[in-house]
Amino acid sequence: MSYKIAIVAPYPELCEIAKQVCNELEVDAAVVVGDLEEGVKAAKELMDKGVEVIISRGGTATAISRQLDEPIVEIVVSPYDIMRAVASAKKYGNHIGVVGFRNVIYGSKSLEEILDVKIEELEVKDEKDVLNVINMAKQKGIQVIVGDAVSVRYSKKSGLQAMLVTSGKESISMALREAKELVAVRRREKAKAEQFKAILDFTYEGIIATDADGRISLVNPAAEKILGKPKTSLINQPAGEVLPSLAIKRVQEKAKPLLGELHRVGNSMLVHNLVPVVTNGETTGIVITFQGVGHIQEVENKVRKQLYLKGHVARYTFGDIITCSTALKKVINQAQQFAQAEASVVITGETGTGKEMFAQSIHNASLRKDSPFVAINCAAVPENLLESELFGYEEGAFTGARRGGKKGLFELAHNGTIFLDEIGELPLKLQARLLRVLQEKAVIPIGGDTVIPINVRIIAATHRNLEESVNNGTFRQDLYYRLNVLRLSLPPLRERKDDIPLLIDRLLEKICNKTAKKRPIITDDALRMFYSYHWPGNVRELQNILERLVVLKAGCKVYAEDICEMIKIPKDKIENTEALSGTLIELKGSLDDMEKAIICKTLELTGYDKERTCKKLGISQTTLWRRLKKWNIAD
Repeated sequence: MSYKIAIVAPYPELCEIAKQVCNELEVDAAVVVGDLEEGVKAAKELMDKGVEVIISRGGTATAISRQLDEPIVEIVVSPYDIMRAVASAKKYGNHIGVVGFRNVIYGSKSLEEILDVKIEELEVKDEKDVLNVINMAKQKGIQVIVGDAVSVRYSKKSGLQAMLVTSGKESISMALREAKELVAVRRREKAKAEQFKAILDFTYEGIIATDADGRISLVNPAAEKILGKPKTSLINQPAGEVLPSLAIKRVQEKAKPLLGELHRVGNSMLVHNLVPVVTNGETTGIVITFQGVGHIQEVENKVRKQLYLKGHVARYTFGDIITCSTALKKVINQAQQFAQAEASVVITGETGTGKEMFAQSIHNASLRKDSPFVAINCAAVPENLLESELFGYEEGAFTGARRGGKKGLFELAHNGTIFLDEIGELPLKLQARLLRVLQEKAVIPIGGDTVIPINVRIIAATHRNLEESVNNGTFRQDLYYRLNVLRLSLPPLRERKDDIPLLIDRLLEKICNKTAKKRPIITDDALRMFYSYHWPGNVRELQNILERLVVLKAGCKVYAEDICEMIKIPKDKIENTEALSGTLIELKGSLDDMEKAIICKTLELTGYDKERTCKKLGISQTTLWRRLKKWNIAD
C-alpha cells in the first residue's frame, strides 16, 4: 500500500531530520518547511495534490488543524524535548520563559525544581500574539526564551536569548506510524462509503432514512424516481408527512420492524419495509425500503421463466472428460473441432459411453454456449406426448391442453442447441416433422397456424446402427443425411481399459463428496477384476457399481469377490484377471531392445503403476528402477 503523507516542518532542522527518518523507514512522504501561516499555506497546496494526511508540530500543527478539515498528525513535543531545551537555556540565565501553544508548554513549570530555574509558561493562541507575549516576557525580566521556531525568531529580534525546542527522530517515527495507520483506516472507511453509495445508487428499491426526530436524512435515486420527487425537496422533511400512510411513529415507539406493508402513495401501490435503527436501547432513526408492486410482479415473471428454463443448461465441458486412451483423445479432438462448426452432429456409441457429456461439451465450447441447451430422450417419452414436447401446442389444441398453450423444446432452444438422445427410436411420423423443421428452420405448434422461426443446432445420439435402420425402413434416409453431417463414434469402456483407474478415482471422489462417506479402498485384486470385466453398460455401469461400493464398503477394503458379487457372475467365468487389452508387442532388435519394449508396454498398460508392473513381470522394484535409469526413462 502506498501512503500519501506529507510533513510540514516549522523549522529547517526538523525538515532535515524528517527526511532522514523517512529514508531510514522507507516511507515515501513529501517534506517541506513552513511555520504557522506559511505551514497552513503549504498544507493546503499538498492536500490539493492528493496528500491524505499532514504531519506537523506545535503551533503549526494547531494552525493547520483549525483551517483544514483533513486529519492532522502532530509530532508530539515531549517533556524530554522541553527539558533538553530548558537545560540548554540555563546557561543564559535562570529566569526562563517557555513560549508556545498550550499543547506544547503544558507542564513545563514542573521542571523548576529539577533544573533549579524559574520557569514561566507563556501561552500563545495565534501567530499575531507571539510578539506581544515576547515583549511581556521582556518586561517581566525573563532572561531567555524557550519555544518553537516563531518564538525564537521574535525573541532574537527583541534582543532576548532564545533556545529552540527540537524534536528527535523517535517523535517523528511515531508520527509517521500513526499517519500510516490513519491513512489505512481512512481508505477502508472510504471503500465502505463507496460500497454503501453504490448500493444506494443502483438498487431497485427506494430507500429513505430518518434521524431520531423522524426527519428524512437520506434519499436514494430509486426513492426519488418511485415517489416522483427530487431529493432536495425531501431532505429534512418529516417522514410522516412525505409518507403519511406509513406507521412511522409506531415503529419509533415500539422499536420493532414492520415488513411487507402494502400502501398506496399517489397513483402507485408500494410494498414497504420499516426497520428501526436502535443504538444503546434507543431508536435513533428508521430505514424505510419500498418498491412498486408492478416491478415485483415483473421480477416474479422473470423468476418463473428462469425456473422453467433451469434444466436447460449444459453442465459438462471437455475438461470433465478424463482419459489416457489415444482413441478417445482423438474423438475429443474431433469434437472440439465440431464445436466451432454449425452443422448437425450425430454421436454414436453404446449405452453409458458418455454421449450426452460429449453433446454438452460441444455446446459449451461453441458460440452458442450462453444460450439454452435443451435435451430430450426420444425413447423415454410416449409417442403421443413426444410431438407436443418437441413442437409445442396452442391453447385448446386437444383435450387437457394447458391454458395459454405450451412452448415446444425447439422453441425453447432458440439460438442454442437441442440434444435428441436415442434419435433412432423416433417414430417415422415425427421423423417427417423433424425433417421439415430442419429444412424450414421453423416450427408450427400443434393446433396452430403460426410459423415460428428458430435458430437451433441439432446434436443427435444413438446406440443403434442408423445405416441398418435406413436399410430396413425404420429410419428415413433423407433425415439421416440431414443429421449425419458431422459424426462422432465413442469407443466402449472395454476398448479403453487403461482409463479404468482414472475413472474409478474421479467417480469415487464425486460420489463420496456427495454422500459424505469414506472412500472404499480398492485392492489390486479388485482392480484386476475391474480390468477383466467386459463392461456391457460402460462408464454408467462402472459408476453404478462404485456407488454400491460406497454404500456397502465405505472405508473398507474391496476385494475381487466383492466385485463378482455385485456383477452377479462367478469369478471363474470372468476372463483371466491378469489379462489387459492391447498386449501385443513387436519384438525386434537386440535382447536389450526387446526387454525395454516389454517393460515400457507393461508400464503403459498398468497406468505406470510400478508395483503392478513388477508383479506382472516377476521382477523387483530395484531391478525396474535400474532398467529405467539405464534407458534414461523418467522414474
